[in-house]
Amino acid sequence: MNDVLTDKEIVELYLAREEKASIYCTQKYGASLHRLASSLLLDSRDAEECVNDTFLKAWNAIPPNEPEHLFPFLARICRCTAVDVIRRNKAEKRDCLVVELTREMEECIPDSMGDAEVPEDALKTLMNDFLGTLSKDKRMIFVRHYWFGEGISEISERYGFSESKVKTALHRTREKLRKYLEKKGVSR
Repeated sequence: MNDVLTDKEIVELYLAREEKASIYCTQKYGASLHRLASSLLLDSRDAEECVNDTFLKAWNAIPPNEPEHLFPFLARICRCTAVDVIRRNKAEKRDCLVVELTREMEECIPDSMGDAEVPEDALKTLMNDFLGTLSKDKRMIFVRHYWFGEGISEISERYGFSESKVKTALHRTREKLRKYLEKKGVSR
């Protein structure tokens, strides 16, 4: 199978419950998902298992979901699966980066809004709106660090910034996010 199908064609195969959907999906996005899982998980076997679980979860999620853009859909499943693996292995030292990232974000993102919980969709919309207010550089630094789990030095090298600039940008962006959410009625 050397043909690369479009996302729409792959989703149609999933909807038709064709096993080829997973094969085409692996061919098109397997390497990218493996890089994502590997950036969060230090054990290559865990990363491989995470990617395999991602394709299984996608099989079970399509239908009822019909993602227009398949990679972000798969990446979210993969990232959530990797975080589950980290939680499962919480006693081991390898989850330090994600634990630290989570602590940093807990300073900004509440788990509740007053007495009522913030619906996930509302928080997602607020986060997307907030990211839209950032310059391209700051948005990429933020997403690379908090979504893809890249370290300061990795981001610094990727964009040619000093590590100090990356740290400062992350700190200021977290503070800006906290203020943005407070302005929208969401606070810690």
